[in-house]
Amino acid sequence: LWVAPAAMLVSTLANLAFYAIAGSLFSEVTTWTGASIGQIIGANIVYLLVGTAVFVAIAHTSARPIRNYLIVATVGLALSMFMPISVGLGYGPPEMATPGAVTVITLCLMHVFSYAISVPMFIRMALD
Repeated sequence: LWVAPAAMLVSTLANLAFYAIAGSLFSEVTTWTGASIGQIIGANIVYLLVGTAVFVAIAHTSARPIRNYLIVATVGLALSMFMPISVGLGYGPPEMATPGAVTVITLCLMHVFSYAISVPMFIRMALD
């Protein structure tokens, strides 16, 4: 379980750096009210807490934990894209402005970064 806080920290820092860079290039990213630094930190922690629980369950019950965790984590990544994509298509709360394509792509890439950082960390550090 010690890998979980490390994965949360590294992926959160990577996402905050990417958010800042994207915001400096495209101001719409950081001015959209649906995403802020606090929301990025909170979402990373929540998603990776769920990922940790799933990882622990798979590691303790599966004969092939790496393969099974990769499958479940990839499905989880695909499902996590639902929220930024649906909000970008205008299906967010009525009081929230619809983000532009650059913002949606930025948010989706942040999900991919968290996956690309945390999944190998769990597999290499926790299972070895």
